[in-house]
Amino acid sequence: MPTKRKGANLSRDTNKSRSIRNRRAQRTEKIVQEKETGARVRMAQLRQEQLDDTRAERNEVMRLEQRQSHRFTVNRRRANDQQRHQAHRAFVATSFLRLAFQYEPDIEYYAHSKVVIGAMDKECPYCHALKLKNEPAGMCCASGKVQLPEIETPPEP
Repeated sequence: MPTKRKGANLSRDTNKSRSIRNRRAQRTEKIVQEKETGARVRMAQLRQEQLDDTRAERNEVMRLEQRQSHRFTVNRRRANDQQRHQAHRAFVATSFLRLAFQYEPDIEYYAHSKVVIGAMDKECPYCHALKLKNEPAGMCCASGKVQLPEIETPPEP
């Protein structure tokens, strides 16, 4: 087994890569431009060799394929949206009575306004009990008419 080479740049620092880098560094601007011009000329010749009819035919086939793919994607999205909207409308319109028998896994039941009750962050002004957002004002202590004794801390065992 060969010895391990040190350094983080193992794959990029080889003799071949060094020689390629040296050759590129030695090229002049004129040589680079000549190479680019030659590549452009060769590409233009290849394009000229292709018949205009075959190019137009190939372009038309590609256009038709793209249209068909786009239509398929749009139709699939439209069908999915319609299903989701139907399920959502049914979920919003109906009550929760017997809804468990018609469970839809795609619907986020936990986010429905009839299910979310919120945090217990409201405080009763009379007894300082924590209450839910929509809980009536005097439900806990009858608006201060009922007063319970303080809960004593239990004795140590």
